Amino acid sequence: MPKATKKKVSKVSKKVVQGEVLMSTPMPEMPKVTAPKINSKFITLILIVALLGLLTYKLGPKVVPAMVGNMPVTRFELWSRLEKSYGTQALDDMVNEKILDKAIADAHIKIDETKLTTQVKTLETQFETTGGLDEALKQRGLSRKDLQKQIRTQLAVEELLADKINPSDDEIKAQFDSAATTMYKDKKFDDVKASIADELKQTKLRDEFLVWFGEIKKSVKVKNFGL
Repeated sequence: MPKATKKKVSKVSKKVVQGEVLMSTPMPEMPKVTAPKINSKFITLILIVALLGLLTYKLGPKVVPAMVGNMPVTRFELWSRLEKSYGTQALDDMVNEKILDKAIADAHIKIDETKLTTQVKTLETQFETTGGLDEALKQRGLSRKDLQKQIRTQLAVEELLADKINPSDDEIKAQFDSAATTMYKDKKFDDVKASIADELKQTKLRDEFLVWFGEIKKSVKVKNFGL
């Protein structure tokens, strides 16, 4: 009995020793996996392409207003063509507009809003049978805001030149007499007096404005660097 026990203990001890050796044996190191390096220039290129794609999606018609097959007509080409054809005139118009705006601002002219509203309503009535005022403005490349600015400018100029553009009763009567047998045939003076006065006023306004604006423009320094 004692011998058998000794052998059993010996076997157990051997197993324990083998387990200790196995556990104490260092595990082989796993190979290090290095993440592939991405070139910063490549990332920048991807971002640029993505940005261009987004801009093309969002602003496509603004950058490329037309395509002929697979050939784009760019906005830059359009601008260049327009600048060559109408650039000088457009630049002069913009300069004159700013000179006029400055002259009106310096004169501290205040526009009666009821006059502005009345003129807009009159135009709406005139264009009722031809598609409406908005359609007429669209065909001319204008908006309601553009129209209101033009009316404000005209009203301001009329205010500035009021003492020079209002026709006298003698001038109105002379105009009627000069066309009494033609334009105003079979019409009474009192019936057409208001329309004659308005026509004379517009004529005077045009003539006086050219003189007045010419003097204003001489007093303003304009640096034109060309196109």
